[in-house]
Amino acid sequence: MIQLLANTRSKEYPVFLSRGGLADAGRLWSSLGKRGKVVIITDANVAGFHLAAAEASFAAAGLETSTIVVDPGEGAKSLEMVTGLYSRLFVLKTRRRDAVCALGGGVVGDLAGFVASTYMRGIGLMQVPTSLLSQVDSSIGGKTGVNIPEAKNYVGSFYQPDMVLADPALLKTLPRDQLVEGLAEVVKYCLLTGDAFFDNFEIGNQEFLALNTAYVEPVVRRCIEYKLRIVSEDERDYGRRAVLNLGHSVGHGIEVAGGYQRYSHGQAVALGLLAAVRLSQQEFGLPEEYGDRLLSLLELLGLPVRIEGIDPGEVLAAMASDKKADDLSANMVLLKRLGEPVINCDVDAGALRREVERLVAGG
Repeated sequence: MIQLLANTRSKEYPVFLSRGGLADAGRLWSSLGKRGKVVIITDANVAGFHLAAAEASFAAAGLETSTIVVDPGEGAKSLEMVTGLYSRLFVLKTRRRDAVCALGGGVVGDLAGFVASTYMRGIGLMQVPTSLLSQVDSSIGGKTGVNIPEAKNYVGSFYQPDMVLADPALLKTLPRDQLVEGLAEVVKYCLLTGDAFFDNFEIGNQEFLALNTAYVEPVVRRCIEYKLRIVSEDERDYGRRAVLNLGHSVGHGIEVAGGYQRYSHGQAVALGLLAAVRLSQQEFGLPEEYGDRLLSLLELLGLPVRIEGIDPGEVLAAMASDKKADDLSANMVLLKRLGEPVINCDVDAGALRREVERLVAGG
């Protein structure tokens, strides 16, 4: 078991990376002095694979549990769902000493985290990410939130969990498309970290797709360590943390324009990364080889490299409403070189439109 430490201004908490660690969830939670009831929030897909093991783990530690199962998918991240969960927690007599366990992928983590942060002005929170995307990214750092029809994650909070438990063994139950989706975030960290990580993943990505333990766990750890370092410097997105939005400005625009149905978050981020790298070539002279290599890597992984069924104007309109933008700029993250991201880039509107249109054209 690997224990890392999240050290933020508001809270210090452990991040465990442990193959088979779900069986230890209750013991690890108790070791932090937590004795209240645990309300597991999960979705119908995850429940079929992992709920019984989670319940057994908490029971073995002498902890009372209740379970709430929500529908899977981005549609669950709504204020209507949040209100329903508040009512369920009230009926279950959930109190301040109790906690929510977010057992699931990024949607469940965002949703359950927001509920925990606001119910009774904040109760305990444990993140047990079951998808690759949530293990390497969304479960770390305390961002919670839900969507409104016009924009993604527009209502939310910064609320650090009390513990994160990432169990790479859980990835074996993922459908292949969900595993591939999470690889978009891994690619993001490759670009942010530098040439060595990017080179290694280019060589070993098929080992990851095969879920070779010896390859998967070091990659997951590398992503977690990078995010922990950034979050420790900038917990609330006032500056440095914005580097983690690489690929997300265009990505979120694609998600919104597609009604959260046509492209998943990871697929949209992959397209956004391609646009960001190409814009980096124009803005900072990033060598063109990286655009070509990224395109080949995304194709090899099975991630999209062109937008289908969405008008470029709709993507640009959604980007203008994104919370990262202001009245004058999309505030994009670009790269001077691999491992050297630049935040708050005021990208020329014409150049941005050309790159979005290029994604639609598949060029």
